[in-house]
Amino acid sequence: MQPVVDYTGYERALRGRLWEWADRYHRDELDGGSRDSRPPVLNSDVANSAVLVPSDAAMARDIVAALPKRERHRWFRSLKSSQALAQSVFGAVAAFGRLDLLDGIAAECGRPAFLESARGTSLVLEHRVGTLGEPRATSVDVLFQGSSRRVAIECKFAERGYGTCSRPRLKPGDPTYPEQHCDGNYQVQRNRSERCALAEIGVRYWAYLPDLFEWEAGGDLVPCPLSPVYQLARNALAATVTGVGFDPTSGHVLTVYDARNPEFAPGGMAWRQYDPAIAACRIPGLFRCVTWQRVAAALAATPELAYLTAGLEGKYGIAPH
Repeated sequence: MQPVVDYTGYERALRGRLWEWADRYHRDELDGGSRDSRPPVLNSDVANSAVLVPSDAAMARDIVAALPKRERHRWFRSLKSSQALAQSVFGAVAAFGRLDLLDGIAAECGRPAFLESARGTSLVLEHRVGTLGEPRATSVDVLFQGSSRRVAIECKFAERGYGTCSRPRLKPGDPTYPEQHCDGNYQVQRNRSERCALAEIGVRYWAYLPDLFEWEAGGDLVPCPLSPVYQLARNALAATVTGVGFDPTSGHVLTVYDARNPEFAPGGMAWRQYDPAIAACRIPGLFRCVTWQRVAAALAATPELAYLTAGLEGKYGIAPH
């Protein structure tokens, strides 16, 4: 796939590649949807086929089992799913016992993308965070847990940006609208006692955010600085708030993204979210990013993962770089 300069062209070229892959390997496993306006989607009974696996049946089962079915996203069966991509890569390095292959990968800031050493490291896909008082717990795409450091990994592929706070998007018909709707400003609204609608229901984001960002919780903030960087900030909390306490330097957030996706280039939608998060961050190295292409390059020389690097390039167009 040739480099493109706009998201529409990127998405069109990617969709074409995915359909070529589907025609080659999944012709009789698709849901019958149009090929003109969307990527191929697998039938529900063959959803496991969204994951790249080796020919070794036992190893394939281990990779598929790395993500419980109940944790699959709505569009997991789409061949464009970033969750299936993440499972293909991180499920494989865990199943093969080769987390060490990630040790030498440098993030774009020059710091280690993952951990300096994978020795004693555990890896969990869709890790549920239970330390923030959320009614619906934050789920981290991939969590690396070392002896003294954590990495909360956000896996992106064809997405245009990061998730934002849902409270300003609540509609009048939503049952939580009367109490939880927010106008996008960090200030007391709707007879609440807290400036944040989430803090009103016991969510503890703002107990820690001022230690991570140049945001003061004791006064009004117009507009709310959390809303546009919501997903990034939640991942930062997932990396630094644990069951034993809060340590701002105990972890970092890593975004893995497709180097060809123009939304992650300067001026793109994702970049316009990531850049303010970096600018407001108090902790050097809290946010790091690396491309799937660089990850693929770290795996490319490993014979048992040859199927994976071939699949990354053949299916997704992600070539080692």
